[in-house]
Amino acid sequence: MNIEWDWRKIAIISAASVLFIGTNVGQYYWIWGPKQEQIKADLNGRIELLQATLDNIGPMVDIWAVREEAAETFPGQQIQMADLEARQIPESLLSPSYILEPETIVGKYYKVALTPGTPLSMGLVMEEPIDDTTREYDLFANLSPIGLKVGDYVDYRIVYPMGEDYIVLTHKRIEAINGKSVKFKMSEAEIHFYQAALLDYFLQSEKGAMLYMTKYVEPGIQKAATEYYAVPKNIEAIMIADPNLVQKLDTRLNDTARTMIDAGTANILDEAGQAIRSGRDEVKGELEGGAGEFANAQQARADAEAQRRAEAGYGQAEVQPETQPAAPSTSAASSSSSSASSSGTSSGQATSGGTNSGTDSQTLTIEKGVVE
Repeated sequence: MNIEWDWRKIAIISAASVLFIGTNVGQYYWIWGPKQEQIKADLNGRIELLQATLDNIGPMVDIWAVREEAAETFPGQQIQMADLEARQIPESLLSPSYILEPETIVGKYYKVALTPGTPLSMGLVMEEPIDDTTREYDLFANLSPIGLKVGDYVDYRIVYPMGEDYIVLTHKRIEAINGKSVKFKMSEAEIHFYQAALLDYFLQSEKGAMLYMTKYVEPGIQKAATEYYAVPKNIEAIMIADPNLVQKLDTRLNDTARTMIDAGTANILDEAGQAIRSGRDEVKGELEGGAGEFANAQQARADAEAQRRAEAGYGQAEVQPETQPAAPSTSAASSSSSSASSSGTSSGQATSGGTNSGTDSQTLTIEKGVVE
């Protein structure tokens, strides 16, 4: 196919090409160019806004939380470094109550139950008040709440034969459990109150008096109860003379309350006392049986969990469970009534049994006749 080219055709084609190219170049400069500039400006504005937001948020800082792999905590549980891990949050979200240094809370206690991953703050932590007279001390109790464990908070109480019930010590943390003895941290005044209650128990146990504990549901939230037990005259005199007591005993209030206690125990007939003792021994046996069943069920759950973790390849848990009360044997519960008659001859030894204990390996030693 032959095409004859002349100047006219060449001029027309050239003009069309120039017009096409010029049109596209014009569209770019007059239409697409400004749009691209607007898009660039919008993107730069967004970048500046994001940067300003980041500047307002500030750098990331470490706070401390309950470790994800840790078990759920319970109120009164001691805080250990192995239970904690660092988390990062923006500095602008930092609250003054957040924990920045773990050393400030290790050794203190959780106020409420916390799930793994919960950031820790000072409002979730509590500590025990300690003065110069605070000592570790082992105490005896006839009955403890079923399932009691280290870290729980209790009131220590005495109930007299006719049902008069008094709080001797309030809001005490269980530091250790060894059979029927528990370890508290106690002040000088509390030691005197305990010895007075122990003496009352020795004198009234043949007629059914008992020492027992009640457990707080939320010890970090509930206010401590008020003690209203009163010591006898001889211990009142010692407390007045004791140079280690910073706050002296209010003898007027103590004497009024003590008069009520003595009046309630003055005229109990032997026959009535024996019936009361028999009934409370029966209740005690039933409760100890329930404690044994609880301990067995708890052990079964622990064994099942250990097997599950082993099958899942987790291995042994890093943090061992805290001390649990030993399950009472049925023979111990059944022998409580028959051994009670020896309490009179053993009371002198038992009175000195609640002495100060400096380590967890030392336990309260009380003759069987008194304990039962």
